[in-house]
Amino acid sequence: MKKTIHLFFLVIALSIVSCGKKESQHKNTGIDETAVAVQLVAVQTIEYSRSVISSGLISTETESKLSFKVNGIISKIAVREGDAVREGQLLASLDLTEIKAQVAQAQNNLTKAQRDLSRGQRLLKDSAATVEQVQNLQTAFDVARENFRIASFNYKFSEIRANHTGKIIKKFVNEGELIGAGTPVLLLNSAAKNDWIVKIGLPDVDWVRIKKGDKAKITTDAYPNEPMEGELNSINEGADPMNGLYQAEVQIIPGNKKLATGLFAKVEIFPSTQIKLARVPVESIVDGQGKNAFVFVVNTDHQSVRKVPVMVSFLEGKYAYLSQHPDSLKEVVTGGSGFLTENSTIVINP
Repeated sequence: MKKTIHLFFLVIALSIVSCGKKESQHKNTGIDETAVAVQLVAVQTIEYSRSVISSGLISTETESKLSFKVNGIISKIAVREGDAVREGQLLASLDLTEIKAQVAQAQNNLTKAQRDLSRGQRLLKDSAATVEQVQNLQTAFDVARENFRIASFNYKFSEIRANHTGKIIKKFVNEGELIGAGTPVLLLNSAAKNDWIVKIGLPDVDWVRIKKGDKAKITTDAYPNEPMEGELNSINEGADPMNGLYQAEVQIIPGNKKLATGLFAKVEIFPSTQIKLARVPVESIVDGQGKNAFVFVVNTDHQSVRKVPVMVSFLEGKYAYLSQHPDSLKEVVTGGSGFLTENSTIVINP
């Protein structure tokens, strides 16, 4: 029993001595067990041009809403949606009963006015009519002639003919309906010219980065793995008051692909103008709020850190691109930055 007690106290004594030695060793080496292990990464400055991504509907550069010049009852619509038509082809016409009557009436008025003018001129020669009377007859003749021209013009545009070769995209009305002047009857695109475009809207931050002629890539659900090439061919200088976006058109090079008006397309534009940006790993960014954030940098003693404000332009992949930062920013803390404060002690890992 006495041997057991002696052995127990001996073990305790050895443990105390061992702990004392370890504590003495830590004091001798000067290692701070509270120090945070970190890694440093050099700040890279590169010339970069971030792509602009938007989406829109495919259409043709020329789309025409065709309508009649005058009111009337639709007598015939000779095409259906999806039909291919050629330039000058008859597409629709009105009932001409009333329009022909108006032309005949104008013709009769013109004939009468011409006859009255001729009689007045003869009477003027015989001094049986005054100059003023003949002048009035001349005015009446001129008015009747212009009325006949108007009636003839309306008669000409009482039918709709294709103004270019393409396809009928939409039919808005049917035969037998009473339609007003200028009301759309058919929507015709210029698919035969293969001038397909995508109309997109861009916010101001993207609008300032692109210019006419920039290359683009167009992807559709119809051809998910076959992107098409394109080019930015127009940019509006004013924003749409409804949504605040700037409208732009991207010309598509479809190749042998079959396209149709209304297809949804994703557009990626590659700006030709590049800017210099600083690039750091995303994990080095701390305390971000909007575009404002901070990074940690190591002080000259290599044992402490401080926060430096930066402005993040955008994030892409594993990098953050900085639009503003101090000129002295050469290296940033990456590994372990999430555990740091400005009062932290650090150990730099190689």
